[in-house]
Amino acid sequence: MLNILSVDDDEIDRLRLNKLCSKAGMRAEFFEAANLDEMRQQLDKEHFDLVFLDHNLGMDTGLDALKLLVTHEEQVQAVPIMLTSATSYQIAVEAMRRGCADYIVKDELTTDSLIKSIASAIERRALYGQLSSARASEQELKRIFRRFIVGCGPDLRLLLSRTLAGVRVIKSQARQDGSVPPATLSDVSMLERSCKDLVVFMDDLESVIDETRQVTGKNTPSLLQ
Repeated sequence: MLNILSVDDDEIDRLRLNKLCSKAGMRAEFFEAANLDEMRQQLDKEHFDLVFLDHNLGMDTGLDALKLLVTHEEQVQAVPIMLTSATSYQIAVEAMRRGCADYIVKDELTTDSLIKSIASAIERRALYGQLSSARASEQELKRIFRRFIVGCGPDLRLLLSRTLAGVRVIKSQARQDGSVPPATLSDVSMLERSCKDLVVFMDDLESVIDETRQVTGKNTPSLLQ
């Protein structure tokens, strides 16, 4: 039995998420919070497996809620997933950079996308946990990361930026005239998610390299320069 918390100021959206979780066949107890105060109360009372965070929370944002979750000592195992009505690439990357396991646009939220997102989020969290436990012996891995970032990073970032721009054009066209077949639109959404994952992954590699630079005192060329 999973404990799921939905943090969203829209009661209808909370109800919709609850129904989708049920349709997905999840055995779960569903908890709700409409703002950060209610979220804080829920976090103090229960241990959660999944926490869905709406990006728009009135005076606050999903990033504020994410910070509250990841800094809560009793919720270290909770997997956060951001929900938003905006298709902002910057918001998605920033949320995942700060510890969010995945990001879903509400208009694209279906039973299938929910299942895929949860599976992906749990797998990513497990992978990061394994990497963290092996940090003491990853000097060789850092050397490989550095070579990749310096050699391939700039070209790959440019390619990802152009791809995401193209995806936004296709989605905009689909919303305007419905000319994009549903199957193609699904593939485009999958491509967008993969590109965002790659951007976050490259940011993580740069963080590893920055840590190495601080320890050794060596100046490693930055992808962002």
